Parts: sequence; C-alpha cells; structure tokens
Amino acid sequence: MMKQEELFHLFLDNMLDAVAVYEVSQEGKPLKFMEANEQMCRYIGYTHEEFLRMQPADIRFECFNITPALWQELLEVRYLLNEYVYKTNDNVSVPIEIHYHFFQLDGRNLIFLTIRDISERKKAEENQRRLEKDLNLSSRLASVGALTAGVAHEINSPLTSILGFSERLARKCTSEEQHRDIERIHTEALRAAKVVDNLRTFARSYEQEKKLCGLNDVIRKSVELREYELVVQNIVVELELAENLPSTLMDFYKIQQVLINMILNAEQAMYQAHGRGRLLIKTQDMGNYIRMIIEDNGPGIAPEIAERVFDPFFTTKEDSRGTGLGLSVCYGIIMEHDGKVQLESKLGQGTRFIIDLPIKNSRLPRKKSTKVVVVKVNAKTRAKSPKSLPQNPPD
Repeated sequence: MMKQEELFHLFLDNMLDAVAVYEVSQEGKPLKFMEANEQMCRYIGYTHEEFLRMQPADIRFECFNITPALWQELLEVRYLLNEYVYKTNDNVSVPIEIHYHFFQLDGRNLIFLTIRDISERKKAEENQRRLEKDLNLSSRLASVGALTAGVAHEINSPLTSILGFSERLARKCTSEEQHRDIERIHTEALRAAKVVDNLRTFARSYEQEKKLCGLNDVIRKSVELREYELVVQNIVVELELAENLPSTLMDFYKIQQVLINMILNAEQAMYQAHGRGRLLIKTQDMGNYIRMIIEDNGPGIAPEIAERVFDPFFTTKEDSRGTGLGLSVCYGIIMEHDGKVQLESKLGQGTRFIIDLPIKNSRLPRKKSTKVVVVKVNAKTRAKSPKSLPQNPPD
C-alpha cells in the first residue's frame, strides 16, 4: 500500500504548476526550503536534493524575495497574487503568475508558493483584444458606410452639373483671368468628385468581381502606374516576389487600389521626410494564404496615430489634403477578401504593412516557392518619360 508521503510527492510532482514551501522569519526574510515539486526544480535548474540543501538567498529568483510591503500585506490577508516576467537560462521571457499563501505551523511562518506559466493565457488575451479591435473597426466601417452611401449620392448630382457647366464656360471664355478662375472651379470640383468616389467605394456600393489572379501580376502593374513619379522623387522600389506563388480569387482592381494607395502614402511620407526613400514590396507563400509586405524607410508612425490609421476620416495631412478614407477603404477591401492587414511602425524606422490573403479555389498545381525574384526600379537606370499631370495627394 502506498504511504502517505509517497502519495503526497506523487501529487506534487504531477502538478502543472511549480510549487515550493519555505520558512520565513518574523520580518518575512526567507530562511530555508521545506519542500518543492519537480516543476519548481526545473524552473530553478537543480535536482530535488540540491534544491532542498540550498538557502533561498542563494537562488537568484525574485519570486522568493518578499518585500516589506508584500510581507505586511501577507500578514493581513494571508494570500496574494502577482504577475512577473521570468527570464529563463536561454534568456527567454516567460510571463508567470505567482501565488503566495501564508500560514503558520508549529510556531513557524511558512510560505506556500505556486508559480503558473500564463504564456498561453496571455496569447489568448492578446488575440481576444485584437479580435475585439477588428470587430470594433468593422462595426464602425459598416455604420459609416451606410451613412456615406446616401451622402455620396446626394453630392454627386450637383457635382456633375458643376463639372459640365465649368467645361462649357471654359470653352466659351475669352478672358485669361476668368479662364483661370473657371479652371480652378473645375479642379476643385474634380477633387470633390474624388472624395465622393472614395465615399462610394467606402460604402461598398460597387459589386466585387473576383477572378483567379496572381498577386505578383497585380503588384507589377501597380508599380508600373507610379514608376515615373517614384523615380522622379528618388524612391527606389525593390520587388521580392516569390516564384510559383499560387493564384487565388480576388478582385484585381480592388487589390490594385489597395496597393496604389499604400504606395502613394509611403511615397509621400518618404519624400517629405528625406527627399528620397526605399520601398520594398515582397510576397511569400505561407501555405494556406499569401502574404504581401509593403515596407518603407520613411519617418514611421507614432503609436497613438498607428492605432487610428484605419479609422474612417482620420488623417494627419494638413490643409485638408486628405479625406481620411484611403486606408479605411484598404481595410474594407482586404476584409471583403477574408484577409487580414497589420501595421508595424516605429518612429524614425519606417512603416510596414502586412497583408494576408487566403488561397481560394486555386486550380493551378501547387509548387513550393523556393526562389525569390528581386527587381529594382532605380532613378539612375530609368529612361526619362513625359512629364505626368499633377495628381491629388493620397488619402
């Protein structure tokens, strides 16, 4: 028959938590260990026999040190719970939960210490926060979208008249000064029309047309549209496109809209900050989904701004040059493709957007993407092109 002591050790050693019992002085100073389970010994890095022979002061483990404030609280409530980040021998940070139970036995003060690894719980909490944030943003996008659909329709009718009549007046006008004024009216009306178009897109009033497409093709054609302007602004574009990237169902023009908008934003940020820059666009086959990374070496985004970049109508651009809809539209398009978009940015170190698109109905045979094709667009090697018309700044 199993003895009580054997049963006790069997119980302790099969606990998932690390457990130790040690004696403390009247002032709360650790004196000696009384017992510990195998999990605790693994945390500290000693055998059970070695552990019991050691003094708490000999072990560099902050959990065993009781501050005067902690000791006074333990004397009052007998139980405390703290969280602590433990550094392993491999210098890996592990979040742990520490339970202090204070009791007295045969006139001695004893601490029953329990340590629980809460890494998985922290990951789950972080995932939950991320999901709630995405849900909150999606909800705001849906609400604002419903409102903007009606607003865009009401504004579009008078804008069409303004554009039409300003064109007629410009053709008939003989005064150069008046012609400039009419041109200004027409230009501002075009800008307003762009805002309306963004509002309509944001409100998802267009039906998507998804076809089997290759993401690398979308990237190449998007960069071609901005190639001359990028070269003029001394911005080198590097494409690191994985070969044999599987095709997936997507709306070519919607994904191109996402790319163009992000390229424009990066282009403007880098040029304003440094007068030059480097833009990296790369693709990766992640198995069940395709990853696209758009990375610039611009000024970066402050944390308080990074949290709001996908919010509708949020913009940092001065002089009312941005509508604050560009990245909101991008977010909505990626969500409609059942994808994910993440932002990583540090001030002074640039910005990176990570977009994941699921692989859907790919009828092409899967080939592992083992090779990456690197293409550079550089001002020194680019032939001159006709000067392009000025374009409105990105949202």
